[in-house]
Amino acid sequence: MTLTRAAAFAPSNIALTKYWGKRDATLNLPLADSISFSLAELGSLTIVAPQPDLAADEMVLDDKPLDSAGMTKVRRVLDEVRRMAGSDVKAGMRSVNTVASARGLASSASAFAALALAASKAYGLDLDLPALSRLARIGSGSAARSVHGGFAKWRKGDAADGQDSYAEQLWPASHWPLRVLVAQVRDGKKEVSSTAGMQHSAVGSPLFTAWIGQCERDVPACQEALAGRDMRKLAEVVEGNALAMHATMLATRPPLVYWQPATVAVIHAVRRMRRDGAECCFTIDAGSSVVVLTSAQDSRPVAETLSEIAGIEQVIQTRIGEGARLVNADG
Repeated sequence: MTLTRAAAFAPSNIALTKYWGKRDATLNLPLADSISFSLAELGSLTIVAPQPDLAADEMVLDDKPLDSAGMTKVRRVLDEVRRMAGSDVKAGMRSVNTVASARGLASSASAFAALALAASKAYGLDLDLPALSRLARIGSGSAARSVHGGFAKWRKGDAADGQDSYAEQLWPASHWPLRVLVAQVRDGKKEVSSTAGMQHSAVGSPLFTAWIGQCERDVPACQEALAGRDMRKLAEVVEGNALAMHATMLATRPPLVYWQPATVAVIHAVRRMRRDGAECCFTIDAGSSVVVLTSAQDSRPVAETLSEIAGIEQVIQTRIGEGARLVNADG
């Protein structure tokens, strides 16, 4: 076994049909399939350096030591890597996010996908994509999808050990080269994490069972819309799925309210622009920010409209991008 320093970048991904419900909380196994796309440029860069002289794993995230809850998840991934590699060497790690955390933009997904790739390389493993997706999932469920670029589908699987629960690419980014606009809401950092919110909804929302059933219907419809590059059909499925998830949250007792006034204003603006002929649709993860998909020709006027909405901090313009990749590795 050869230990080396390794660095990897993984993209944040945005779910078109959502992951909000687990059949196994320890292994992060979902109750329903989900479909997502990966963002270009927005994600996480992570460096892993195994160090025999370290007594415990250490990680610095955005220039601050990672808290104990975060380290518990990181060690879960590293322990699995070490088990596969037959090593007990601890690691020093550093990670930088290019996407805001706790805003509903899946920063944990990119972070754990980057960690999975960098750590597996650092400990001398050569994992295929399904294995890498399963490894990333251990840290954060949606990280299973950030292994891939373009459009990906995370299969819920049925096995108790999670071996059949991993993501696979449906199409590369070139299949439908849409533009992505992230309408970031001011003062929109969420008070309840996705992990905690998901648990609350499962036990406290009377709509939860119906929500999972809706996901099962929406996944094939979303896949059909993507295959045909049909924005109208995609908007119907994707917007409906996001609103159904948030309805499930709102019905939770106590309620989970992630939206801000600007969130609602963006929803109305996107629907109005589509009625006026623009190709665009929105989706919202567990947070206040809104992600808008639009055609290349409509991206500028849509972005300008969004930037004028009160409460929008900034509109980040990007596109659908590639999957996790090694940045450098030496040894």
